[in-house]
Amino acid sequence: MAEPTTSTVVATAVAGVGLSAFIPQLDGNALFGAIIGAALIAVNQRDMKYWQRLLGLLVSIGAGYVSAAEIVTQTPITRTAPAAFIGAVLVVPVALKALEVIEKTDFASLVPGWLKRGKGE
Repeated sequence: MAEPTTSTVVATAVAGVGLSAFIPQLDGNALFGAIIGAALIAVNQRDMKYWQRLLGLLVSIGAGYVSAAEIVTQTPITRTAPAAFIGAVLVVPVALKALEVIEKTDFASLVPGWLKRGKGE
């Protein structure tokens, strides 16, 4: 029997291709690349619950699709499908790692001592 995430990926891909046929402004290549990249991320996250993986899949698709145009303009990549794939694979994990670093950082220690002194000191 197929894993639930695999079925979700197939359903999302079919919905995305169908949606791109109805909305002509939608870049079907970028959408397809983003879905494939997000599927790679979602399938490899075994330690998460089903709904968390589904939410991660949707966020990765969005991040990959949105970042595709910028990746095409800033890199030698000329097609939106591989750019969206790279965006879906890289943007969300990098953002999650950045959030982890921000949570662990003690920003109060970065402020110089002379700025911390009170009025009466």
